[in-house]
Amino acid sequence: MAKRGIFSVVSVVAVLCAWFCVSGIPVSKAGDGDAVKLYTTHCKACHGENGKPTELGFGLEARDLTDANWQSKVTDEKIIKQIEDGTPEKMMPFKTKLSKEEINSLVPVVRSFGKK
Repeated sequence: MAKRGIFSVVSVVAVLCAWFCVSGIPVSKAGDGDAVKLYTTHCKACHGENGKPTELGFGLEARDLTDANWQSKVTDEKIIKQIEDGTPEKMMPFKTKLSKEEINSLVPVVRSFGKK
């Protein structure tokens, strides 16, 4: 039963991602520079406003960004790589949606959740 729920969530996310890719609607504004706005737009649905997974994120096994143990072990480079490449069937890759500068600007936002 739980597998069907996760499959449903993944299916909805995949359809939404596909729709954004083919609709021509830009998912981000290049050069925006507002990292909190980028996080709110692209990450909050799964990772929550305060870095804790939402119900959708929990179903997709989203990382709890407030986890001090994870924060102490993960490098900035790994955070960047995760944002760029995503995780198949769990997190979409953002390397074609966000610029390198926008992705890099998200690292301090992710790090800020470990300080709360």
